[in-house]
Amino acid sequence: MSLRLAIFDLDGTLKQTRDPYVYLHQALGTWEASLAFHEQGLSGEIDYDEWLRRDAALWKGIAQDRMEAVFRSNGYLPGAQETVTALQRAGVKVALVSTGLLVHAQQVQAELNLDRIVANEIFFEGGCATGLARTHIREGGKGPVVEKLQAEFGVQPEECLAVGDSLSDVAMFGRARVGVAINPSSDQVRNSAHLVLEEPDMRPLLTKLHQFAPGWVPTMDIMGPSDT
Repeated sequence: MSLRLAIFDLDGTLKQTRDPYVYLHQALGTWEASLAFHEQGLSGEIDYDEWLRRDAALWKGIAQDRMEAVFRSNGYLPGAQETVTALQRAGVKVALVSTGLLVHAQQVQAELNLDRIVANEIFFEGGCATGLARTHIREGGKGPVVEKLQAEFGVQPEECLAVGDSLSDVAMFGRARVGVAINPSSDQVRNSAHLVLEEPDMRPLLTKLHQFAPGWVPTMDIMGPSDT
């Protein structure tokens, strides 16, 4: 079997900033207010849905284009765009699975022509955030999403690549032939991956994949000189 589906995390994997919620709060001036419940969210004292709801409430009335500009200023990892393009040219479907925000994922989908995205949603009306939200992926909930995508695209785990950086991505690694940790956030993430790139740089990825699983990635030579 060869690679047919590549699933990427977004924050800290395709894009540089690891925590999109902190990043957005800090950029929009709502970080101090979010500290009132941030530790409760981290500890599990409030569940993921409630944490997202409280975050979204702080953004009520903020313009969508302002949020999009914030996320646009968060750069891609070196080689991320080129890697996705190379995979697509090789006939591989590319999906994004994130516990971050759909408004960001949609932006990346448009820029990279991704086949499928799944992320958490905040709602807009009249070009501004309503303060309402919907959870599509909870922390630790990526495994079932990966399984649904595999079923949707008709691929087996042996035909799937998963790329991430944090604990929430470990479930993806276990459902793919090759799980890649990029700049892993902990030893647990590092030890759960089949392949590790220690630096926040995606340029070596396709070459490393070819070395790890020869012949699995189709038409490797299309990446060009940027994979070295």
